[in-house]
Amino acid sequence: MGADRDPLPFQLWRAHSRLAEIGRGPASALIHRLSEDGGWLWVLGSHARTRPKAEKAEGERIDLNVLADLKDTRSRCLLARLPLVNHSGVYDPVRMDGQRRAGMLPQDHQGNALAAALAQDSLLAPFTRIPAKEGGIDIEGIAVSGSRVALGMRGPVIGGHGLIVEIEIEITDQGDLSLAGEPIRRLIALEGLGVRDLKRHGDDLLILAGPTTALSGPCALYRWKNWVTDLPIDPATVSLHRPGRLLEIPFGRGSDHPEGLALWALEDETTGLMVIYDSPADHRIDVDAKTVIADIFRLP
Repeated sequence: MGADRDPLPFQLWRAHSRLAEIGRGPASALIHRLSEDGGWLWVLGSHARTRPKAEKAEGERIDLNVLADLKDTRSRCLLARLPLVNHSGVYDPVRMDGQRRAGMLPQDHQGNALAAALAQDSLLAPFTRIPAKEGGIDIEGIAVSGSRVALGMRGPVIGGHGLIVEIEIEITDQGDLSLAGEPIRRLIALEGLGVRDLKRHGDDLLILAGPTTALSGPCALYRWKNWVTDLPIDPATVSLHRPGRLLEIPFGRGSDHPEGLALWALEDETTGLMVIYDSPADHRIDVDAKTVIADIFRLP
């Protein structure tokens, strides 16, 4: 199981139940993204603020004071990893596997150390007070290389450029995660789009990009070649990275918003990419079979 073979899709309830077993975080933690590296399943929350949905107001009469009351973000402040164990070809996340134990970035009443670091960052601090889908902090991608973790930001978009935040992770004696130093910000040219998902492919980083808001708009797949060896140097003065655009991803009007990536082995032994959609169109849903149709594209 390497970077070129994706063990996804995992059953989210399994990861959720194992997180509850860790015992140091809320069982209501909201899982947003998954990534695998070196036999570990990494689990991420959006770290986003959210606003009550106006369209859910009774009788379509909107109390603006309620609309102004942003929801608690603590349950979304989740970064954890769990050991993966191969059971007859199925990879299960478990609480413990020998000396390997599940752990998370500890939470407090304000969120976690990552949320605190973003709130103190000179570039990103203003966006921590804005709801997701309105330009605020919204993490929608994770890729891992050893102790290095890349977080893809759907929002904010800075000066028309996408953003990836990289962190270094240390493991405590109790198995919990901690931040080693401050997050590193990396600007990427995505033609005004935000990051919707990340997927490591060998040494490269695949980037699914789309609108920052809940709009039906252009989506595309990009490749950052040799990301694994393209290490940040100066945290304050960064390069503008220009990943190559691989292909456009189709989207619907009011439906079929590209949301997630998974690597897929094709029959001719080449690599494909499965794209999963948010708000899937009716023709993708089989209620009786309890299935949703995704698309598979051949990687250029």
